[in-house]
Amino acid sequence: MYDLIVVGAGCAGCVAAQRTAESGFKVLLLDRRPLADLGHTWVNGVERTVFGRLGIPMPSGEETMPSPLSSRLLSPSGKHFIETTSNPTIEVRMSVFTRRLLSAAMQAKVEFRDETPVTAPLLDGDRVGGVVTASGEEIPARVVIDASGWEAVLRHELPESSPVPREMDEGYMVTAWREQRRFGPDEAAGVAHKLDIPPDVSLSRVGWRGGYSVLMLHWDPRESELDVLVGFNQAESQESAGEFVADFLREKDLGGERFYGGGGLIPVRRSLDVLVDHGFLLAGDSACMVIPAHGSGVASSLMAGDLAAATISRCLAEGDTSRENLWEYAAAYQRGRGALMAYFDVTRGLTDNFEREDMELLVGYVMTPGDVEAGLKAEPLGIDLKGAVRRVRSLRHPVFTARFAWLASAAITLKKVYEDYPQRYDPAALKEWRSRVEKARRRLVAD
Repeated sequence: MYDLIVVGAGCAGCVAAQRTAESGFKVLLLDRRPLADLGHTWVNGVERTVFGRLGIPMPSGEETMPSPLSSRLLSPSGKHFIETTSNPTIEVRMSVFTRRLLSAAMQAKVEFRDETPVTAPLLDGDRVGGVVTASGEEIPARVVIDASGWEAVLRHELPESSPVPREMDEGYMVTAWREQRRFGPDEAAGVAHKLDIPPDVSLSRVGWRGGYSVLMLHWDPRESELDVLVGFNQAESQESAGEFVADFLREKDLGGERFYGGGGLIPVRRSLDVLVDHGFLLAGDSACMVIPAHGSGVASSLMAGDLAAATISRCLAEGDTSRENLWEYAAAYQRGRGALMAYFDVTRGLTDNFEREDMELLVGYVMTPGDVEAGLKAEPLGIDLKGAVRRVRSLRHPVFTARFAWLASAAITLKKVYEDYPQRYDPAALKEWRSRVEKARRRLVAD
């Protein structure tokens, strides 16, 4: 019998496994992939502050990719842009970084098994008491964490009586792809010209494919490397982001050699409203812990893994792994990081309903470099009804500015509701809280 089984050796899973094992408990970490393929082969921008906060060494060396000298957020037409020179995030090669987290977990005596797909939770009535693997093996445990990514292999198989949402609206899924290509001397000279981009400046065109979409290009002339990132709503497209990138490079007559990159689906929304059940927790993408402002869930996953380990260790020591006792994890996450995710959920809801002209006005007349940096740092934007009046450029479009400020105000209201998430599991209190969430969200939709 294991004290804890973690399904998914990503950021959340590795941190939760390591820190629970360091508290003296017997932990098993499972992943469906072979060890050599562990971790996503793409680059993620991660808030720099999270590493010091959690006591995790800052990624360095092969774990990182150099940042551009400056970054520009472009309107769909490219007519307007916002430029920043600060780097609140660090570009992390996830497969390399994840292997470091796994190594730390194994040094803490976590047992790791690769190539072990899990298909369902092992149920004891309404309690999760372990996992069932694809081979039919039943592995019992006192607590189980589903950190299996957006597939959420255990969440989907929870009993109907569980308060944890088993399904999610697929309209929140974004297809994303990011890759880096290296060019030889003969090809390198023409890359920036073919793409019509300045060297060493990251250009991110938002709303280029309607609403919530981005196309980022960065040419590094020192290394002769091109960085490409694409993301857009999967439900509204017949192609994936990876297919788009391949066609885009072909149309631009760009060759080079891809030396790193990949992609997939990302659940971009606020976190699921219930994260625990009897003997069970959700963490990472399986709980939709992705900041909608920039589509990265790495910092959220690291935080969730740390919080989960603290709660699980206490519950195991007390001999009580009930939903009520594990609720501390859900409350701590939702009142902190979850509240920020709810705030930035307005970003997707807002831009999903924006026309191309709306995006032009947003970038050209309302947002500032400080707003862009705040989004990257996962901090609330400095936009309110009073502040909007002080933005001189925005006065050319006061009606639009007032509309955006009203939505930002509604987002603050939603954030405050999440900060008031029930401290203890109480079905009546949870129902009342959900009603407040829907009321706040209707305010956004109504506008």
